[in-house]
Amino acid sequence: MKRISALAKKSMATLNVMRFHLIHRKLAKGALKTIEWEKGKTNKKIIKHADSYACEVLGSKIYAPWLYVYSALKGTFKEGWIPDNYYGQVVAPKIQGDYGRLSFAKLHGNSYFETKRFPDLAYYVNGRWLSKDLQILSSEGLREVIFFESDQIVFKRDQSFQGKGVYLIQKKNFKVEHIAKFGNGVFQKHIRHHSFFNDFGTAATATIRLTTVMDLSQKASIRAAYLRMGRLGETHVKSESQVKVGIDIVSGKLAEYGHLNDWTSTHNHPDTQIAFKNKTIPYFNTAVALCIELHSRVPYIGSIGWDLTIDSKGQVQILEWNGYHNDIKYSEATQGPCFADLGWEKLWKEN
Repeated sequence: MKRISALAKKSMATLNVMRFHLIHRKLAKGALKTIEWEKGKTNKKIIKHADSYACEVLGSKIYAPWLYVYSALKGTFKEGWIPDNYYGQVVAPKIQGDYGRLSFAKLHGNSYFETKRFPDLAYYVNGRWLSKDLQILSSEGLREVIFFESDQIVFKRDQSFQGKGVYLIQKKNFKVEHIAKFGNGVFQKHIRHHSFFNDFGTAATATIRLTTVMDLSQKASIRAAYLRMGRLGETHVKSESQVKVGIDIVSGKLAEYGHLNDWTSTHNHPDTQIAFKNKTIPYFNTAVALCIELHSRVPYIGSIGWDLTIDSKGQVQILEWNGYHNDIKYSEATQGPCFADLGWEKLWKEN
């Protein structure tokens, strides 16, 4: 029976890995189709180079599809690129491990990093209401705490991603029994972003994704950045409709062109027609410095994706952190190779 159970677990693990790569191949295929519709077919020599690199350097052709996407967007192949499925399958388990998975639980924010830069108000964890200082609250006490400053707050479920599991809640409609049905999560202030983002004309709080890593000298450093914006009529940024624009990690200046979620390129916000060119994120260097400082406090996590915004007072507000499979494909495609000096391409050879 033990042998059968072990074989069943192994088979299930194998199926999960296959499914993981099939999903990525489908996503990459869709992205490539859009990019080639705009730019034309990718040179066959570049595709051949990507295939060779995937097999010889990364250990399998299964990692080639995202290399096709990166190459199609840039019109050339660059050694050092990390495919997103290679990152998730090989890199994340080795440089993040179970400690990186702590980011799945929204409870691990201010207390974990010993900071006050997460706009957390309270938590719902395993049937208990907790203050931001992790003290137990009654349902009446919870209402007083979360609506003390505003009649509008945000609730995010644990493991919420791509804008799913995020709820904008009005005080007049708040009922604890409804929140309990959502499951574990965090109550956060509804942040009013800086007037810079108002220029793009959407109410959804614009978020900046910064990616920091622990480099080979054991120091935290910034490697990539991009801006995520919502669309008209949305309460928060959603993956299926978001607008993404690369940010120069030194100057904070927006790239001339951004992309919709299907990888269609655009030089302006599609709803308001406001162009990205010559616009610089305010307080960007302050945000970078903060994320580097916080990452330095957890050096055992190799890479962190920080989702943050700059509020109306110019303060950096960290909305969440992702210490496991934080998305790198957009950064690699538009700004990469971002991680070529870290030796990640050799990790598949390690036992």
